[in-house]
Amino acid sequence: MNLKNDQPLYSLTVGEYIELHQSLLNVIPSANSAAEKEKDLLTISEAATYLDLAVSTLYAMNSRRQIPFSKVLGKVYYRRSVLDAWLATGERKTTAQLRAETRKGGNDL
Repeated sequence: MNLKNDQPLYSLTVGEYIELHQSLLNVIPSANSAAEKEKDLLTISEAATYLDLAVSTLYAMNSRRQIPFSKVLGKVYYRRSVLDAWLATGERKTTAQLRAETRKGGNDL
């Protein structure tokens, strides 16, 4: 079977095309929104928004080495994944979690 590039593969009515187009939009996220969601490298203002902190607070934390950051050509950047890990180090466990760990640790002895 020889098909040419300009030869139609299937015919659709306008209504069928619109329906197909809408269903594809629902299934395939737009490239821009996916790129924004996946963006790992943040500027200081983006990191401030992400962490719900003031930019000046982040600069102060940088100078005291309280937060992980990178500096390239005078610009400060943060990796979202590193910030997530940094935030996790500050998590406090609930009383129930501590009790469960204590019980689990006691059974191992």
